[in-house]
Amino acid sequence: MSDEQADRPGQGVVRVDVAGTAVFLGALAVAIPLRSHRFAQFLIGGVSMLLFAIGVATTLWAYTRALDRSRVEEVGVANLYLLTGHTAPRHVGRVMSWALGVQIVAAIAGAWIGVVGLDQGDLNALAFGVLVPMFGIGMNGVWASRHGSYGPRIKNAVLPPDHKID
Repeated sequence: MSDEQADRPGQGVVRVDVAGTAVFLGALAVAIPLRSHRFAQFLIGGVSMLLFAIGVATTLWAYTRALDRSRVEEVGVANLYLLTGHTAPRHVGRVMSWALGVQIVAAIAGAWIGVVGLDQGDLNALAFGVLVPMFGIGMNGVWASRHGSYGPRIKNAVLPPDHKID
């Protein structure tokens, strides 16, 4: 990593997002071929629930921080959790969007693969992976609430006295 990349604001959040995605992919890589073994089921279930819990906590934290910023800046939910518009620099938005996209695709693929060959009453532990994209949403929120770029808050427009709201 160059010195320029290391000095960019929020690089730690980006690295945590990529690392969490890699941990999930690693757990899937172990769990898919061993999906009928208890170890693999606990591994994918545990990793998925841990990343989900982190995602929920970071999403809520980011929301409260964004509420504070929204007093003076126009913070949109899509900007906050999906890094839309000019919220994040291109390189940050690209990496974090790819991480979230990989989490979504891997979660769906894992759940789908887990269904193959199941007998009635068997556990599809790979389906726990659908919880993981909450981690990516939370990481996006952390980055955007701390380092995101938003425009100034738009003051409430004064409506003419004869204006009717339907």
